[in-house]
Amino acid sequence: MAARKVIIDTDPAIGSAFRDVDDALAMLYLLALPEEFEVVGVTPVFGNAPLAKTTLKAEEVLRVAGRPDLPVHPGASSKRELGKPSAASEFLAATVSENPGAVTVLAIGPLTNVATAGLVHDGFYGQVESIVVMGGALEAGYGLPFVSPLEFNFMKDIAAARALLDAPCRKVIVTMDVCTQVVFTRRELDAILSMSNPAAGYLSRYVKPWLRLNALAPTPWKGGFVPWDVIAAVYLRRPGLFEEAEVGLRLRPGRFMTGGLERLDGAARPCVLPETVRAPELLDEFLDAIYSYRTATTGV
Repeated sequence: MAARKVIIDTDPAIGSAFRDVDDALAMLYLLALPEEFEVVGVTPVFGNAPLAKTTLKAEEVLRVAGRPDLPVHPGASSKRELGKPSAASEFLAATVSENPGAVTVLAIGPLTNVATAGLVHDGFYGQVESIVVMGGALEAGYGLPFVSPLEFNFMKDIAAARALLDAPCRKVIVTMDVCTQVVFTRRELDAILSMSNPAAGYLSRYVKPWLRLNALAPTPWKGGFVPWDVIAAVYLRRPGLFEEAEVGLRLRPGRFMTGGLERLDGAARPCVLPETVRAPELLDEFLDAIYSYRTATTGV
Protein backbone atom coordinates (compact mmCIF):
# COMPACT_ATOMS: atom_id res chain seq x y z
CA MET A 1 0.00 0.00 0.00
CA ALA A 2 1.33 3.42 -0.93
CA ALA A 3 2.19 5.85 1.83
CA ARG A 4 -0.49 8.43 2.60
CA LYS A 5 0.41 11.89 1.30
CA VAL A 6 0.39 14.55 4.00
CA ILE A 7 1.03 18.29 4.08
CA ILE A 8 1.85 19.66 7.54
CA ASP A 9 0.56 23.20 8.08
CA THR A 10 2.21 24.34 11.27
CA ASP A 11 3.61 27.13 13.47
CA PRO A 12 6.61 25.54 15.24
CA ALA A 13 8.52 27.61 17.77
CA ILE A 14 10.32 24.92 19.79
CA GLY A 15 13.15 26.41 21.80
CA SER A 16 11.71 29.92 21.79
CA ALA A 17 11.02 31.43 25.20
CA PHE A 18 7.62 30.47 26.63
CA ARG A 19 6.58 28.79 23.37
CA ASP A 20 5.12 25.30 23.13
CA VAL A 21 7.07 22.34 21.75
CA ASP A 22 4.11 20.39 20.39
CA ASP A 23 4.35 21.30 16.69
CA ALA A 24 7.87 19.89 16.51
CA LEU A 25 6.81 16.73 18.33
CA ALA A 26 3.97 16.20 15.85
CA MET A 27 6.26 16.78 12.86
CA LEU A 28 8.88 14.35 14.15
CA TYR A 29 6.20 11.75 14.81
CA LEU A 30 4.93 11.74 11.21
CA LEU A 31 8.42 12.00 9.71
CA ALA A 32 9.42 8.89 11.66
CA LEU A 33 6.91 6.81 9.66
CA PRO A 34 7.91 7.15 5.98
CA GLU A 35 6.45 3.80 4.98
CA GLU A 36 3.01 5.01 6.07
CA PHE A 37 3.16 8.78 5.55
CA GLU A 38 4.72 10.63 2.67
CA VAL A 39 5.13 14.14 3.98
CA VAL A 40 5.19 16.06 0.70
CA GLY A 41 5.79 19.50 2.20
CA VAL A 42 5.47 21.82 5.17
CA THR A 43 3.60 25.13 5.11
CA PRO A 44 4.55 27.36 8.04
CA VAL A 45 2.14 29.99 9.31
CA PHE A 46 2.31 32.72 11.96
CA GLY A 47 1.07 31.76 15.41
CA ASN A 48 3.40 30.55 18.14
CA ALA A 49 5.98 32.94 16.68
CA PRO A 50 6.32 35.31 13.71
CA LEU A 51 6.37 33.64 10.29
CA ALA A 52 10.13 34.08 9.83
CA LYS A 53 10.73 32.14 13.05
CA THR A 54 8.20 29.37 12.36
CA THR A 55 9.73 28.90 8.90
CA LEU A 56 13.25 28.56 10.34
CA LYS A 57 11.99 26.15 12.98
CA ALA A 58 10.19 24.02 10.39
CA GLU A 59 13.44 23.74 8.44
CA GLU A 60 15.30 22.91 11.64
CA VAL A 61 12.93 20.06 12.51
CA LEU A 62 13.23 18.66 8.99
CA ARG A 63 17.03 18.59 9.36
CA VAL A 64 16.70 16.79 12.69
CA ALA A 65 14.47 14.21 11.02
CA GLY A 66 17.00 13.73 8.22
CA ARG A 67 14.64 15.28 5.65
CA PRO A 68 16.13 18.66 4.68
CA ASP A 69 15.07 17.87 1.11
CA LEU A 70 11.38 18.42 1.86
CA PRO A 71 9.97 21.71 0.57
CA VAL A 72 9.01 24.42 3.04
CA HIS A 73 6.56 27.00 1.68
CA PRO A 74 5.98 29.98 4.00
CA GLY A 75 2.44 31.24 4.31
CA ALA A 76 0.54 33.98 6.10
CA SER A 77 2.31 36.31 8.51
CA SER A 78 -0.96 37.50 10.10
CA LYS A 79 -4.70 36.98 9.97
CA ARG A 80 -4.92 40.04 7.74
CA GLU A 81 -3.53 37.90 4.93
CA LEU A 82 -6.56 35.61 4.85
CA GLY A 83 -7.57 35.34 1.19
CA LYS A 84 -4.21 36.63 -0.05
CA PRO A 85 -2.32 33.92 -2.00
CA SER A 86 1.03 32.86 -0.54
CA ALA A 87 3.61 30.22 -1.33
CA ALA A 88 1.88 28.02 1.27
CA SER A 89 -1.68 28.40 -0.01
CA GLU A 90 -0.58 27.89 -3.61
CA PHE A 91 1.40 24.77 -2.70
CA LEU A 92 -1.57 23.39 -0.77
CA ALA A 93 -3.94 23.98 -3.69
CA ALA A 94 -1.56 22.74 -6.39
CA THR A 95 -0.60 19.56 -4.54
CA VAL A 96 -4.21 18.68 -3.81
CA SER A 97 -5.20 19.41 -7.42
CA GLU A 98 -2.43 17.17 -8.74
CA ASN A 99 -3.42 14.34 -6.36
CA PRO A 100 -7.22 14.55 -6.05
CA GLY A 101 -8.57 12.58 -3.12
CA ALA A 102 -5.09 11.52 -2.02
CA VAL A 103 -3.72 14.35 0.15
CA THR A 104 -4.43 14.87 3.84
CA VAL A 105 -3.70 18.23 5.43
CA LEU A 106 -2.62 18.19 9.06
CA ALA A 107 -3.40 21.73 10.23
CA ILE A 108 -1.82 22.38 13.63
CA GLY A 109 -1.52 26.17 13.62
CA PRO A 110 -3.84 29.07 12.84
CA LEU A 111 -5.86 28.16 9.76
CA THR A 112 -5.00 31.14 7.54
CA ASN A 113 -2.99 29.15 4.97
CA VAL A 114 -5.57 26.38 4.61
CA ALA A 115 -8.58 28.69 4.50
CA THR A 116 -6.85 30.87 1.90
CA ALA A 117 -6.30 27.83 -0.32
CA GLY A 118 -10.03 27.15 -0.10
CA LEU A 119 -11.04 30.76 -0.69
CA VAL A 120 -8.79 31.31 -3.70
CA HIS A 121 -9.12 27.90 -5.36
CA ASP A 122 -12.69 26.64 -5.84
CA GLY A 123 -11.69 23.00 -6.21
CA PHE A 124 -9.51 22.72 -3.12
CA TYR A 125 -12.07 21.44 -0.65
CA GLY A 126 -13.60 19.08 -3.17
CA GLN A 127 -10.27 17.44 -3.94
CA VAL A 128 -8.60 17.21 -0.52
CA GLU A 129 -8.87 13.79 1.14
CA SER A 130 -9.39 15.28 4.59
CA ILE A 131 -8.23 18.14 6.81
CA VAL A 132 -7.27 17.13 10.34
CA VAL A 133 -7.21 20.18 12.61
CA MET A 134 -5.99 20.77 16.12
CA GLY A 135 -8.18 23.63 17.23
CA GLY A 136 -11.22 24.88 19.09
CA ALA A 137 -12.66 24.06 22.49
CA LEU A 138 -16.12 23.05 23.63
CA GLU A 139 -15.61 23.22 27.39
CA ALA A 140 -11.90 22.86 28.09
CA GLY A 141 -9.74 25.88 28.78
CA TYR A 142 -6.61 27.11 30.48
CA GLY A 143 -8.34 27.89 33.75
CA LEU A 144 -8.50 31.62 32.98
CA PRO A 145 -11.62 33.44 34.23
CA PHE A 146 -13.92 35.19 31.75
CA VAL A 147 -12.18 33.84 28.63
CA SER A 148 -12.86 30.11 28.80
CA PRO A 149 -13.14 28.20 26.65
CA LEU A 150 -10.13 29.70 24.89
CA GLU A 151 -8.12 27.94 22.20
CA PHE A 152 -5.07 29.52 20.61
CA ASN A 153 -5.14 28.27 17.00
CA PHE A 154 -8.75 29.24 16.31
CA MET A 155 -8.50 32.49 18.25
CA LYS A 156 -5.52 33.69 16.16
CA ASP A 157 -7.70 33.73 13.01
CA ILE A 158 -11.39 33.44 13.78
CA ALA A 159 -12.45 34.09 10.17
CA ALA A 160 -10.23 31.27 8.91
CA ALA A 161 -11.57 28.91 11.56
CA ARG A 162 -15.14 29.77 10.57
CA ALA A 163 -14.35 29.15 6.89
CA LEU A 164 -12.85 25.76 7.68
CA LEU A 165 -15.79 24.67 9.84
CA ASP A 166 -18.12 25.53 6.94
CA ALA A 167 -15.93 23.90 4.27
CA PRO A 168 -17.44 21.17 2.05
CA CYS A 169 -14.87 18.49 2.83
CA ARG A 170 -14.10 15.84 5.42
CA LYS A 171 -12.90 17.65 8.53
CA VAL A 172 -11.60 16.15 11.77
CA ILE A 173 -11.57 18.69 14.61
CA VAL A 174 -9.27 17.64 17.45
CA THR A 175 -10.33 20.04 20.18
CA MET A 176 -8.73 21.01 23.46
CA ASP A 177 -11.33 18.82 25.16
CA VAL A 178 -9.83 15.60 23.87
CA CYS A 179 -6.25 16.89 23.98
CA THR A 180 -6.39 17.64 27.70
CA GLN A 181 -7.01 13.93 28.33
CA VAL A 182 -3.32 13.40 27.42
CA VAL A 183 -0.52 14.70 29.66
CA PHE A 184 3.16 14.35 28.78
CA THR A 185 4.94 13.67 32.09
CA ARG A 186 8.37 12.87 33.47
CA ARG A 187 7.75 9.26 32.41
CA GLU A 188 7.73 10.25 28.75
CA LEU A 189 10.72 12.56 29.17
CA ASP A 190 12.73 9.78 30.82
CA ALA A 191 11.87 7.49 27.91
CA ILE A 192 13.19 10.08 25.44
CA LEU A 193 16.31 10.68 27.54
CA SER A 194 17.07 6.95 27.37
CA MET A 195 17.03 6.93 23.56
CA SER A 196 20.14 7.43 21.48
CA ASN A 197 19.17 9.11 18.22
CA PRO A 198 19.16 12.67 16.82
CA ALA A 199 15.43 13.22 17.22
CA ALA A 200 15.45 12.15 20.87
CA GLY A 201 18.53 14.26 21.58
CA TYR A 202 16.90 17.30 20.00
CA LEU A 203 13.66 16.82 21.93
CA SER A 204 15.50 16.24 25.20
CA ARG A 205 17.09 19.67 24.88
CA TYR A 206 13.73 21.44 24.76
CA VAL A 207 11.16 19.15 26.38
CA LYS A 208 12.89 19.11 29.75
CA PRO A 209 12.64 22.90 30.34
CA TRP A 210 9.12 22.97 28.90
CA LEU A 211 8.06 20.26 31.34
CA ARG A 212 9.65 22.22 34.19
CA LEU A 213 7.88 25.43 33.16
CA ASN A 214 4.50 23.69 32.97
CA ALA A 215 4.98 22.34 36.47
CA LEU A 216 4.84 25.96 37.68
CA ALA A 217 1.85 26.98 35.57
CA PRO A 218 -1.64 27.05 37.19
CA THR A 219 -3.26 24.89 34.51
CA PRO A 220 -6.21 22.51 35.05
CA TRP A 221 -4.03 19.53 34.09
CA LYS A 222 -1.28 18.46 36.46
CA GLY A 223 1.99 16.57 36.29
CA GLY A 224 3.17 17.72 32.88
CA PHE A 225 2.09 19.42 29.68
CA VAL A 226 -0.52 18.68 27.03
CA PRO A 227 1.17 17.71 23.72
CA TRP A 228 -1.66 19.28 21.70
CA ASP A 229 -0.58 18.76 18.12
CA VAL A 230 0.71 15.26 18.76
CA ILE A 231 -2.85 14.12 19.44
CA ALA A 232 -3.95 15.28 15.97
CA ALA A 233 -0.91 13.68 14.33
CA VAL A 234 -1.48 10.33 16.04
CA TYR A 235 -5.11 10.42 14.92
CA LEU A 236 -3.87 10.04 11.33
CA ARG A 237 -2.34 6.67 12.12
CA ARG A 238 -4.37 5.39 15.06
CA PRO A 239 -7.96 6.65 14.79
CA GLY A 240 -9.01 3.52 16.66
CA LEU A 241 -7.55 5.02 19.85
CA PHE A 242 -10.39 7.57 19.79
CA GLU A 243 -14.12 7.48 20.34
CA GLU A 244 -15.65 9.97 17.94
CA ALA A 245 -18.92 11.42 16.71
CA GLU A 246 -20.08 13.21 13.59
CA VAL A 247 -21.50 16.55 14.65
CA GLY A 248 -22.08 20.07 13.46
CA LEU A 249 -19.77 22.63 15.02
CA ARG A 250 -19.75 26.40 14.95
CA LEU A 251 -17.83 29.12 16.73
CA ARG A 252 -19.51 30.18 19.92
CA PRO A 253 -21.05 33.62 19.35
CA GLY A 254 -20.22 36.51 21.59
CA ARG A 255 -18.40 39.77 21.89
CA PHE A 256 -15.07 38.08 22.55
CA MET A 257 -14.24 35.29 20.10
CA THR A 258 -11.75 33.01 21.81
CA GLY A 259 -11.98 29.85 19.72
CA GLY A 260 -14.82 28.40 21.75
CA LEU A 261 -17.14 26.01 19.92
CA GLU A 262 -20.67 24.77 20.30
CA ARG A 263 -22.54 21.88 18.73
CA LEU A 264 -24.96 22.65 15.94
CA ASP A 265 -27.86 20.28 15.35
CA GLY A 266 -28.71 19.42 11.76
CA ALA A 267 -25.58 20.94 10.25
CA ALA A 268 -25.29 20.45 6.51
CA ARG A 269 -21.53 20.00 6.76
CA PRO A 270 -20.75 18.12 9.97
CA CYS A 271 -17.28 17.44 11.34
CA VAL A 272 -15.70 14.34 12.80
CA LEU A 273 -15.20 15.13 16.50
CA PRO A 274 -12.89 12.85 18.52
CA GLU A 275 -14.34 12.91 22.04
CA THR A 276 -12.21 10.53 24.10
CA VAL A 277 -8.78 8.97 23.64
CA ARG A 278 -6.83 6.14 25.24
CA ALA A 279 -4.03 8.39 26.48
CA PRO A 280 -1.44 5.82 27.64
CA GLU A 281 -1.54 4.06 24.28
CA LEU A 282 -1.27 7.36 22.42
CA LEU A 283 1.81 8.38 24.39
CA ASP A 284 3.43 4.98 23.81
CA GLU A 285 2.65 5.30 20.10
CA PHE A 286 4.50 8.63 20.03
CA LEU A 287 7.48 7.27 21.95
CA ASP A 288 7.75 4.23 19.68
CA ALA A 289 7.94 6.53 16.65
CA ILE A 290 10.72 8.66 18.18
CA TYR A 291 12.60 5.50 19.16
CA SER A 292 12.54 4.37 15.53
CA TYR A 293 14.91 7.14 14.41
CA ARG A 294 18.44 6.00 13.71
CA THR A 295 21.68 7.87 14.36
CA ALA A 296 22.42 10.36 11.59
CA THR A 297 24.17 13.66 11.07
CA THR A 298 21.64 16.46 11.44
CA GLY A 299 23.57 19.67 11.05
CA VAL A 300 21.68 21.23 13.96
